[in-house]
Amino acid sequence: MRKTKIVATLGPSSENKVKELSKYVNIFRLNFAHGDENSHKKYFDLIKDYAKDASILVDLPGPKIRIGDINGKLDLKSGDKIVFSEKEGIPVEDPLFYKAVKEGIYILLADGNIKVKIDKVDSDKVEATVIEGGILTSRKGINIPDIKLDSGITDNDLKLLNEALRLGADFIGLSFVISYKDVIKIKNMVKDKVWIISKIEKKSAVNDLHNIIRESDGIMVARGDLGVEIGLENLPFVQKKIIKLSKLNGKPVILATQVLESMVNSPMPTRAEVIDISNSISQGVDAIMLSDETAAGNFPIEAVKYLDNIITAVEKRVKTVRPPPKSSSDDAIAIAAVNVAEVSKSKIIAVHSRSGISAIRISRLRPKVPIIALCPNENIVKKLKLCWGVYPFYVREVRSLDEITQLVEEYSKDYVKEGESIVIAGGDPKLEEGRTNFIKLHRA
Repeated sequence: MRKTKIVATLGPSSENKVKELSKYVNIFRLNFAHGDENSHKKYFDLIKDYAKDASILVDLPGPKIRIGDINGKLDLKSGDKIVFSEKEGIPVEDPLFYKAVKEGIYILLADGNIKVKIDKVDSDKVEATVIEGGILTSRKGINIPDIKLDSGITDNDLKLLNEALRLGADFIGLSFVISYKDVIKIKNMVKDKVWIISKIEKKSAVNDLHNIIRESDGIMVARGDLGVEIGLENLPFVQKKIIKLSKLNGKPVILATQVLESMVNSPMPTRAEVIDISNSISQGVDAIMLSDETAAGNFPIEAVKYLDNIITAVEKRVKTVRPPPKSSSDDAIAIAAVNVAEVSKSKIIAVHSRSGISAIRISRLRPKVPIIALCPNENIVKKLKLCWGVYPFYVREVRSLDEITQLVEEYSKDYVKEGESIVIAGGDPKLEEGRTNFIKLHRA
């Protein structure tokens, strides 16, 4: 049973392959920087029709400045003179672009693959010279180093947030988080309807990392813009730090950007990509996300299959580092459940979790065996699909520990044989939610 989850972005290349993708994908991502209300609803309907068990992550665009629609693609070469405007040359509609760029600075396009020097700036037109060329296509991002923003949340984000909630999203990806205040603002608006996944892609977010992790429900290592912001040479160390702090705080963490980038145009990954995935798993990510590979690539099914195969092979050989337990009675029960499972050679840990917190506590400790989470809240079940090693099931309400044991018997038949050990842990249904306060060693 694969413990590291797969997130796949739905797009033009994969919209007719949802059913096949659902064999491997735990969470489908919809990037609301693209499309309109009709296409967003279409993608939601496809997932609900052909991948009923999958959860949905909606990525808000944030204040990212993007290239407009280009007919085909542009092959930009070093020394080329180019123009950015609404009416001619390379289309850019966002007025922030014309206010933020200055003569003599360098800007980066398409996740830093293209470097451009600004020569002349007018109110609605910018002239520039290509320093490092590359292929430019529609809707690619523009990075302006050291641009100052008070918040990563735009009016457009709030409009798209309401649309995502109305359509039934399970997670909201919050792009370009500046500080923990951005997270609090959105959490106050959504209450408990969705989990907020903060995307770490700004230098200011790295500087406020502890507070952002504390306030978020989950974290995404968004390596594209983050690499441009902090310098590629610093990215491996910052990635490791983000993953470590997220695990310490019990917040699921997603690795994203250029995971299998070569598979946009190739049916096989590179050796470097396979090693990158392996290293990320050993660091302890909860999930790995594919972007262009499945949204716009030529081999979306092959990319997901390769990711599944790589994760499965690596998990058999790599032991992830277990973070230390926190000083609380709830964490004491969680670590005891993991230890009892290992000593008794139990096949699974079954967790009764009304709020999802007990399952998250045990997932954080990275047990060797799968975690079967039994939850009477269907919304929480969808969210737990993000957590490492957790296989959640929607179950009926129970009122006693004996009834929990009966549920475990019902839902563990596919995982254990008669006579094998199961560790049962979680929250007593007679007490308040959010507690992890019992453990039991049970024979199937």
